Amino acid sequence: MNEVLKMSVHTPAHLFRPNAKYFITAATYMKKPWLKPNAIKEKLHNLLFIEFSESGWEIEDWVILDNHYHWMANAPENPGNLPNMMRNIHSEIASLIKATLPEAKYANKIMYNYWDKCLTFEKSYFTRLNYIWYNPVKHGYVTSPEQWFWGSYYQRFKEDYEESARIIKTYPFNKVTEYDDF
Repeated sequence: MNEVLKMSVHTPAHLFRPNAKYFITAATYMKKPWLKPNAIKEKLHNLLFIEFSESGWEIEDWVILDNHYHWMANAPENPGNLPNMMRNIHSEIASLIKATLPEAKYANKIMYNYWDKCLTFEKSYFTRLNYIWYNPVKHGYVTSPEQWFWGSYYQRFKEDYEESARIIKTYPFNKVTEYDDF
């Protein structure tokens, strides 16, 4: 499959490139903390891993916060299935949130949108990887990324502290200009 650029009036442009690395961000509508309960974070985590795996995507790193999440993933040969995957995930998590949280029961919208960025440079990849790891620190959830259970750095820190520290030092996350006003 060749590259495909999908554009729509109502959504961000999406570049679908086979076998590429993708940085993906999604958010709740109006920055509501619908993802705050650990049970919802766990369900979202499981949904993402199942849906991505079944669609041929490989998740490398991730973080889930109270009103948004970030993922780093390898695209399959046919990455054009990303919009349908995200629609399915957001529909299912929205149904769970509405069924679980009384304040969400009558909300018109739970999930807002998602943004994906096809990464083509090693430096861009590692800087965003570090950005994912430090996102809970950036938003004030913890003072150090290894303290945040709902992110891949929690496990990476335990398994290979030296490599994680090298990436953090070499590719500072504060050099990334991503929209993340959550």
